[in-house]
Amino acid sequence: MKIKYLKRPQRYGDYQASRVIWITTLNDELLVKFSILDKDGNLLYKITEPPESEDFALSDCVLSTEQLEEIKLLLGENDPDFEWNLSDEEEVVFMLGFFGESLARRHWLARDSKKDTGVIVDYIFDSSEKTSKGEFFQIDYFEKGITEDEVIENFLLPKLIEREELDTVMVNIAEAGVVNSYRVTIQGTE
Repeated sequence: MKIKYLKRPQRYGDYQASRVIWITTLNDELLVKFSILDKDGNLLYKITEPPESEDFALSDCVLSTEQLEEIKLLLGENDPDFEWNLSDEEEVVFMLGFFGESLARRHWLARDSKKDTGVIVDYIFDSSEKTSKGEFFQIDYFEKGITEDEVIENFLLPKLIEREELDTVMVNIAEAGVVNSYRVTIQGTE
C-alpha cells in the first residue's frame, strides 16, 4: 500500500524559547514554564502551563502589535485549518501559549540532540477535520543515518493509518542540535 501525503515545513520566524522548565509534580503531572524571546534575545513574554490544563498563564508581555500579528501569520501558515482571533483576549493568550510551547519543545530537542548520537523524533497525531482530545506528544529515538522521509514514511504514517479518526501528524525531527518541524497530512492511499 502506498500512502500519499503532504509534508509542510513548520516555520517559527526568529522567535526562540528560553529558560524552559519542565517539572513533574508529585502527582505525576507536568508543569511547564518558559520565556519567549525575539531574534535579539529580548524578552517578549513568559508562559506557565499548569498541570493537566489546556490553559496558559501569560506574564511580562511586551509584544508589539506587529509581533503579535506575525505570530498569528506564522501559526496560520503552520496550521491553515485554524483561524486565530486577535480581538479575543483568552484566544490570544492560548495562541501565544501554543506558539511558545512549540518553541519550548524545539528548544528541548535541539539541546538534547546535541548530546545524543542518534535522531530524536517528537510527534503528536491530530486531525485536519476536527479537534482531537486525549493525544499526547510521543518521543522516539532512532539510530544515526535514518532520513526524515524514512522516519515519516516507514514509522509515522503506518502508526497514523492505525488511528482511523486521525489524518495528520505534527513532527519535530532533531539531530545534532538541528530541529526540523513538519505537518504531515495523509491525502489518500493506493
